[in-house]
Amino acid sequence: MLMLRFFPVAVCTFLFSFMAFSANAESLVIYGDDRYPPLIYLDNDQPAGILPAIFARLTKDTGDSYELVLLPWKRALQYAERGKGGITNISRNKAREVLYDFSVPMYDDDIILVVLQGHEFDFNTLKDLQDKKLGGLYGASYGEGIDHAISNGELLVERDNGQQPRLLKLLAGRIDVAIIGNGVAGFEHILASDPQLEANRSKFLVLQNPLVHDPLHLAFSKTMHMQPALERFNKALTALRETAEYQQLIGRKP
Repeated sequence: MLMLRFFPVAVCTFLFSFMAFSANAESLVIYGDDRYPPLIYLDNDQPAGILPAIFARLTKDTGDSYELVLLPWKRALQYAERGKGGITNISRNKAREVLYDFSVPMYDDDIILVVLQGHEFDFNTLKDLQDKKLGGLYGASYGEGIDHAISNGELLVERDNGQQPRLLKLLAGRIDVAIIGNGVAGFEHILASDPQLEANRSKFLVLQNPLVHDPLHLAFSKTMHMQPALERFNKALTALRETAEYQQLIGRKP
């Protein structure tokens, strides 16, 4: 005898929603910078920082899992450009918009300028930097105007692989200005993590005006066709950014 079982409408709705949610979920590889504390970095070979915490939180709303692979920034960019995975803590500019589909901003980063005591100057426009030797990251974008000034030779930037060696170069007098991401919090984290820098803390000075305010994103190569995953991510992130929980995740008081 055929037995028919009927479930309440609410239960059926939940089951169908769960099935659709699971069917859309993906396991996504995301590349990022291994030395950009406290935003994103490796701690005992494990991803740590603000952005990994945001990804961990968003997986509950998107259904997607995010495998963070943190590498030197230049290599992380190369892998992302080849479509091996997405990339986070990436700035948006016109050149990159040709290659990538971007999320809404995950975090608003302040890029600051650090000099040695006794060598400070007023920074208000890019002209104030034209006679200086700056230190910056391989593959980093600092916004359309600054990138253009670098490419046409108005600004001289010596590239390196990380912020800690950049501050050591500044301390040794090999550059005039260190471009440091993640604002004062990032600067303080770098000083505290290196004995030589910590011992010479009093020799450094942060200029009053930041170089640029830099929104950071998640992005995927257009060849990967990841628009559905980005739509889920954007919806969840936009909702999260309106909450006190987001302010706690980024270390700010709500």
